Amino acid sequence: MLMEINFFGFSNLIPTLIALVKTSALITSIANIVLLIGMLYVYMERYLKVKSKFTTTLVLFALLFLVQNILFSVYFVFNLPETIINAVIPLIFLGLEFTALALLLMITRD
Repeated sequence: MLMEINFFGFSNLIPTLIALVKTSALITSIANIVLLIGMLYVYMERYLKVKSKFTTTLVLFALLFLVQNILFSVYFVFNLPETIINAVIPLIFLGLEFTALALLLMITRD
């Protein structure tokens, strides 16, 4: 098997995939930050027009999630996981959060 991988020129593929998996939680957290900035923009725009308790809560919701993802990103910059298992578990949660935030932003923009 190893001979086949080297034969086709994919000898660097496995270490590259491992490095990608280890940094994927950081990448997903940064994607969540981008989504949250978009949500915060929309919510602030609506808050300035309406100024209700609900829009205030939405702004605070987006801000708290933004702070959480910024802290998570900083943590991952300084503490990259050493094993794939330690990288996959946070990636699952961040992936689910990304999906939920993307759906929420899609509904919010309508």
